[in-house]
Amino acid sequence: MQAVVTQVSAKYQVVIPKIVRETLGLRPQDALLFIIDGETVIMRPRPTSLTKTLRGLHQELWPDPDRWLEEERSSWA
Repeated sequence: MQAVVTQVSAKYQVVIPKIVRETLGLRPQDALLFIIDGETVIMRPRPTSLTKTLRGLHQELWPDPDRWLEEERSSWA
């Protein structure tokens, strides 16, 4: 793991350090995805499919979604 520091300008802009650009393979006009979890922010190139990238996020909330859905549906009766 490597830490890199950069500053925020008065217009809230940042320069992405060269090592980060190279590591992520960023090019001018690339879109970025920011994933925020409390005070932790993950920056990555925007994927072609957000659905595939975010699949499984917070899966610990519903470890067995089929059972949860069945219980939820049975409570409607």
